[in-house]
Amino acid sequence: MDFFDMVPDNFFSLLASKNKRIYLASILQVFKVYETGTILGIDKKIVVDDLVFFLDTNKNYLFDSEDEEDEESNPKNKRDLANYILRRMEETGWIYVDVTNDYMEVLNFSDDAIIICEALLNAYPQFEYGSDDLPADFINPNEYHGYIYNIYSLLTQKDNVDYSLTFSLVFSDTKQLIRALRRLDARMKDYITSVVENSEVKDLMEKLIIYKNEIYDTSYTKLKISDNIDRYRLDIITRLEKMQNDEVIVKAISNNYLAVTKTPEDAINKTIRQIDEVIDAFNAIKDFISEIDKKNRDYINSTIGKIKFLLSEDDNVVGKLNTILRFVSEQNKKGKIDSALRTVEKLYELPSLKVFECETSLYTPRGNYQRNYNQMLDDFGLDGFELDEEFMKQFRNSYNEDEIKKFLELYMIDGVFKASRVIEYECDNDFFLMVVYCIIYAAEHNFDVHIINEMIETKRFKVKDFEIKSR
Repeated sequence: MDFFDMVPDNFFSLLASKNKRIYLASILQVFKVYETGTILGIDKKIVVDDLVFFLDTNKNYLFDSEDEEDEESNPKNKRDLANYILRRMEETGWIYVDVTNDYMEVLNFSDDAIIICEALLNAYPQFEYGSDDLPADFINPNEYHGYIYNIYSLLTQKDNVDYSLTFSLVFSDTKQLIRALRRLDARMKDYITSVVENSEVKDLMEKLIIYKNEIYDTSYTKLKISDNIDRYRLDIITRLEKMQNDEVIVKAISNNYLAVTKTPEDAINKTIRQIDEVIDAFNAIKDFISEIDKKNRDYINSTIGKIKFLLSEDDNVVGKLNTILRFVSEQNKKGKIDSALRTVEKLYELPSLKVFECETSLYTPRGNYQRNYNQMLDDFGLDGFELDEEFMKQFRNSYNEDEIKKFLELYMIDGVFKASRVIEYECDNDFFLMVVYCIIYAAEHNFDVHIINEMIETKRFKVKDFEIKSR
């Protein structure tokens, strides 16, 4: 996928303005606080309070409101400035804010923003969070198992254990794991948002295939099956709790922090807090997996719903207007705008209407409603009635898994299902939806899906060709 299709057009506008230094410093500071939150995000109020303190204690960062196009860019105090910066970060796609059922605003960074913040912290160590933090390595969001198994192996080793080094590595890998999970969460949210933004069947189907290849296969499925965190989570938590309750181990780990704390007691307290952070992270992972499951269902259901709507919209006024506008747009791209306007000109001419007098109107008022008891079934109304195959066929769900599997196998030739061989010019809605459901079936089973850079043109829409292959 092209890089500029992944980020919003104004994503880098904050770093190109006269206030770029204060924006960059604020982005990294917010990212620092975000890293201390749970996997599901952090309370926006906490971020605001921290950013207010950061702006108040760093006098070198000056904000020039005259450079901002926004009419509300003249903050009167540091809190107004902090809220304004967060709003600009949300508008440009660096962060997104969700509202929970308890009306709490939860802040998360987008996938692209997490990658860029990590790159900036790697390139410029002076922006690192503190000398007690280890350098951040580049994160591959698909390698969950590497982080999880490393943590498990480190905590369960028995011979010649260097607790100081061991916990440093555990803490670092836990941070990397959380970053990778957050990026997965942000990417899935981006896909859900894209359903609203896309209004073409071809775009929705292409996005669904990309989601299958880039998210479902490489991240979601591994996280649920091969890299299942629950296989190691309980053992990791149990081992960490034992370490936290062992004074000798805590004292050994606290040696990591003696150089950055005032007293040995502070180093011990910092050790206990960081062990707590790792335990809390693994306790929160179960809720995070549930949230990932929900986002996966939301994206697939909303995509199918949007495709169904677009397939049926030709039957209503909005659909007809959209068809006209698309026709004019396509002709305009070909330099035939005058011809297009002449074609549609007659479509919006209103004929002269003759007004009839009320006495000659065919309208008759509705009478009083009375229940017709003859239509109600009595106790003996179903005697002799059988649910035969012909009757059940009328009410069968055409999109159940067995029917989709049969459809896929029917049109497979040498282990390959090619959309262009199946979708015909006169393809009806039900038939086309079966093709769409084949993509979802392929994602949940052992199939590969590849986009082919050729267009399939039907009577009502165009889509990119694709293949489904058995592995």
